[in-house]
Amino acid sequence: MTRPTARPVVRIAADSRPVLTFTVVLTVAVALASFALSFASLRDAALWGRVPEALAFLVPVVIDASVLVYGLVALVLRARGRSSVWAWTLMFFFTVVSIGANAAHAYDVPQEVKVLVGVVLVALAPLSVLTSTHALASLVVADGPAVEPEPVPVAEPVPAAAEPVAVTPAPAAIEPAAVPAAPVAVEPVPARASVGAAPAARRPRLGRVRPVTQDALDLGLNTVGAEA
Repeated sequence: MTRPTARPVVRIAADSRPVLTFTVVLTVAVALASFALSFASLRDAALWGRVPEALAFLVPVVIDASVLVYGLVALVLRARGRSSVWAWTLMFFFTVVSIGANAAHAYDVPQEVKVLVGVVLVALAPLSVLTSTHALASLVVADGPAVEPEPVPVAEPVPAAAEPVAVTPAPAAIEPAAVPAAPVAVEPVPARASVGAAPAARRPRLGRVRPVTQDALDLGLNTVGAEA
């Protein structure tokens, strides 16, 4: 009996393009909806600070747009490897102001609190201009070249004097005694007789010496005696 082959589990890639696109679209939708809801509350709260009704719509633009600006600035600075603490701090501050103004508009607060909220909203306009200009300068204006410190010469350490080491001379190599070569017998090479030369004289050939017997000696003695 064969077992069914396990199929690979299909999962959504978190870093895929469709997921990122869907996240961006939802973020923009949430931002637009939040801005629309906060716009009406901040516009009415701006009237508490004696802002003309014709200019009251600018207050929500200053407050909510600053949150978006400092959030983007913080992301850019972090991507460049620079400190973004001040940008996150300003983003958090303007978010808290927007939340407080919306809550005061929704809740029936006393007149003194309404005046205080209106004054805070109006006073944040020049502060927003200052911080936005600083943020723009930090993104657009390039930093100056970093000044490299001059290298400081480092004194090289003097090596300590090494102790003398006794050197033992190596024994001289003993060469083996030369063995005299054995004499080589050179056989005389007979000279070739030249054409027309007289033949060399031959040496007389000696006869074979026979041993002298006792009978020969007796015969010789007898012959000598007879002659005498």
